[in-house]
Amino acid sequence: MASQKSVTCFGYVSPGLVFAVEKYPEANSGAYVSAKHPFIGADCAMAARTLARWGVQAHLIANALGDDIVGQRAMEQLTGEGVHAHFALRRDVRTPEEVDVIDRAGTRTFFVDNTTVWDTLSEADLSPIQHASLLYVDWYVGQPARDAVAMAHAHNVPVYLNVEYSLRQPDKYFDLVSQATYVQSAINDSASQASKTEDPRALARALCNAGAQMAFVTRGKFGALALQGQTAVDVPAMDINVMDAQGAGATFSAAAMYGLLQGWPLERITRFATRAASLKCQKFGLLTMRPEEILVE
Repeated sequence: MASQKSVTCFGYVSPGLVFAVEKYPEANSGAYVSAKHPFIGADCAMAARTLARWGVQAHLIANALGDDIVGQRAMEQLTGEGVHAHFALRRDVRTPEEVDVIDRAGTRTFFVDNTTVWDTLSEADLSPIQHASLLYVDWYVGQPARDAVAMAHAHNVPVYLNVEYSLRQPDKYFDLVSQATYVQSAINDSASQASKTEDPRALARALCNAGAQMAFVTRGKFGALALQGQTAVDVPAMDINVMDAQGAGATFSAAAMYGLLQGWPLERITRFATRAASLKCQKFGLLTMRPEEILVE
C-alpha cells in the first residue's frame, strides 16, 4: 500500500501567489488578472503535498522560513495537509515570497525574492532520507542537492531527479543525472518551437545511458515519453482547456513516484502521470482528484 511507503522531497520552499491573465503582457504594458490563488512552491513542496493527499507518507526537507506570518501560515498549511515538514522557522531570516504569472497558453513567468534564506538549505537535517522509500530532488538547488543524493546512496535509497537536461550541454548536471535512479526532464514543446526542440527519444536515451534506470521526458501539451531499457512509451496529453499550468511538472513527478511505489509497469506509470499533469492544468491550484479517479482503465 502507498501509505506504507515514504518519499522524502528535497529542495527550496517559498510561499506565494499565482496571477492568471489571458496573455502575458509585453514590456511597458499590463494585463487584467482573471484569477489569483495562493500556493506553496517550489516543485519539491508541490510534489510532497500531492503525494500526501494520495496517502503517501511525504517528508519535506527545505530551507528555513522566517518566523513571521507568511512562514507560519506556510508551515501550518503543509502540516495540515499531512506533509512532514523538516525545516525551521527562524527569526533571523525573512520568508521569501514568489509571484507567478500564468496565461492561457500554458506559460509561466515567476518572480522570487533573492534572499540569503536559500543558503539555509545547506544546513538542513538530512536524516529523513535514511529511511525513505524514495528521495525526490530538485536539481536547481546546487550543492545541497548533491549532498542529499550522497546521503541517499549511503543508505541505498533510490533517487528521483527533477532536472532540465539538454543534449546541447551534455556535461551540465551530468553528475546528478548519473547518480539518479529515475530522471525527469522537460522539453519546451511550444507550437512555435516544436521544429527546433530536441528529440525526446534521444534525450531519454541519453539519460538512461548516463545511468538512469527509467527516464521521463515531459513535453507540455504534447504529453510525455518514458524509457526503460529498450521499452519506450509515448503518451499524449489530454485535450483540455488550460487554466493553470503552474505545478504540472511537480504533479507529473508525484504521480510517477506514486506509480513506482505501487510497482506499476512503465506504461501505466507514464499514462497515470501524464493524465494527472493534464488534469491539474485545467484547474487552479494543485490536483485534488484521487488516483483511482485519474487512472481510468
